[in-house]
Amino acid sequence: MSYTDYYLKFANEDEANGVLYTEVPTEWGNTDPESPVVTAAEQRANYRNIDVLPLVVATEGSHDEEGNELTAPTYVDGYHVNVRVLEGEDGEALASYEVDPTPATPARVWA
Repeated sequence: MSYTDYYLKFANEDEANGVLYTEVPTEWGNTDPESPVVTAAEQRANYRNIDVLPLVVATEGSHDEEGNELTAPTYVDGYHVNVRVLEGEDGEALASYEVDPTPATPARVWA
């Protein structure tokens, strides 16, 4: 099985969801059979393997012997998602969100 891994960075969760998911109608009103009206929909993944990362740490914080925080950690900007695109899936929409350069040591990888 061939695949391509993408390490992505979005401005926020809404932007990511707009690329990674498609709204699909699940129920229609039947008052007019010629023009049914969508009454319910759900978000369906465009890819089988989507991994939303927690906050990505840029620099670790530090603590004293009692566990009191001395310096707070800092985090990488953005909303980070890893996607493994399988054969038959189109990863073209992901290209403009790829982290550049590709991380040498990603925060999380596929097993």
